[in-house]
Amino acid sequence: SADVDEGVRRHDCVLLRQLVTRGSEKDFVYARITDAHKQEVANELLRRYEQEKSPAMQKKIGEVVSKLAEYVCDKDDPRGSLAPGNPTGWPALLPQVFRMADTSTASSIESCESALRLLKDCVPTLKDHIVEAKQQLGQIIQNGLQSPQVKHKVATFLLVCEIVTETEKKAWAPLLSTVGVLVQVLTGLAQAKEEDLLQECIQAFTDVATVEPDFFKAQLQQSLEPAKFMATVARTREACDSGLRGLAIEWLVSYVEKRNKFLVKSVPDFINLTLECCMSLMLEVDDSEEKLKEWIERMDDEEGEEDEDELFHTGEECIDRVAEAATMETIGNSLFRLIGHFSQQDSWQAKHAALAAVKQTVEYVEEQG
Repeated sequence: SADVDEGVRRHDCVLLRQLVTRGSEKDFVYARITDAHKQEVANELLRRYEQEKSPAMQKKIGEVVSKLAEYVCDKDDPRGSLAPGNPTGWPALLPQVFRMADTSTASSIESCESALRLLKDCVPTLKDHIVEAKQQLGQIIQNGLQSPQVKHKVATFLLVCEIVTETEKKAWAPLLSTVGVLVQVLTGLAQAKEEDLLQECIQAFTDVATVEPDFFKAQLQQSLEPAKFMATVARTREACDSGLRGLAIEWLVSYVEKRNKFLVKSVPDFINLTLECCMSLMLEVDDSEEKLKEWIERMDDEEGEEDEDELFHTGEECIDRVAEAATMETIGNSLFRLIGHFSQQDSWQAKHAALAAVKQTVEYVEEQG
């Protein structure tokens, strides 16, 4: 009821979510009610979800819907199906979510964003049925990415990434054409300083790079994107916080770990760019005289490294991972050139970075020898 305080309603949604979550018999109340009542609960959830005016409450109701879908739409255990014999288990769910997630038919900006995110949350459970609806899904994705609303673009971005990580290549192959547009979404978020949304999107891209790195192959060969964008974020001190910069370098390093042979053969600049970003992060240390004395005393002290600045430590760890994944035979010339460049600079931070890079990678030189 809209007359009840929203805080109480949100708490009620949390409790309801627990009651429809498959788990211990004690808490999973939904499974114990009659079939007629199960249908009433499901129908009322969809009705409430569509009619809810508060974006925060609509999101909470959506979380209940997606959790219930995990049970009633489980193709491996059809006992919870709301429509035995129907392949989806909840026939009313996807048609409503598709309609609400289409920017051309949505009732409001917030409602459309919520529906797009709900559709994303339903992908693990209903991926086969979602990708089978090619025409509807294609229209939703096209309209979402073309929307002037940033929230729509981001929610659609996340939906595409979820489909790629959850389905087989033949299902997500039609989405290869969206990669360039997705990079444009990232660029727009960075320019608008929408750091929370940007962080969410970079994390989604990193998940894709880990599970389906081939999604980025064609775009990397064509324009070196999204590598150039990630490198810009990783090296930008003023515009980005340390968490964002760390996420950006993680995408680069994860890709090297997954596809280093492809990169060496087809996109050689990628690994060089990643090494440059690692070295840039290793400049991120406190520039006080006290810190200078500390690092001089600590260069041979493994235990002291835990006190280093976060970004420096991230760069140090990442250059180690690149050296291990790509081998010194591949990166040696580029790495030694960078180390030489940094060691010749006047600032002690640059010399520090050069020495730390040597320290992190010397074991791989020894292995090669």
